[in-house]
Amino acid sequence: MSSNSFASTIDLSPGPSMRAFKLLFWVHVIPIAILPFAMQQGPMMLGLLALIALSWFSLRRHTVFGFGPKALSRLTWHAEGGWTVYDKAGEYPAELQGNSTIHNALLVLNFHLKNGTRRTRVLLGDEIDAEQMRQLRARLSVFKSG
Repeated sequence: MSSNSFASTIDLSPGPSMRAFKLLFWVHVIPIAILPFAMQQGPMMLGLLALIALSWFSLRRHTVFGFGPKALSRLTWHAEGGWTVYDKAGEYPAELQGNSTIHNALLVLNFHLKNGTRRTRVLLGDEIDAEQMRQLRARLSVFKSG
């Protein structure tokens, strides 16, 4: 007889996602590379380059990908169903929102904290080991369909 892994607590300590960093890098570099072929040089092109640069600097080390002191650095899904999320400032009881996304390539976990704030953590698979990711996906799929 095997134990039910859905009845156990899942404790994750995801690190920053270098996969997200690399993906965002290419999402910003490719438009910069094709921009000279797509439009004439001038103030509009410089404005577009400035917007792309602004986007890069705002997203490259974003908290949803695990960077910075406000990033969720530990996620605990308790056996009874509740969540506790942690950042450098402390721990917070939380509820996983129904608008969280489960996809083969990524998980977008949206939390509503008991203090009224909302927090998000994106997991692309390189932040935790494969077995923990598989276990989390399986339990989330049961949670979402139930």
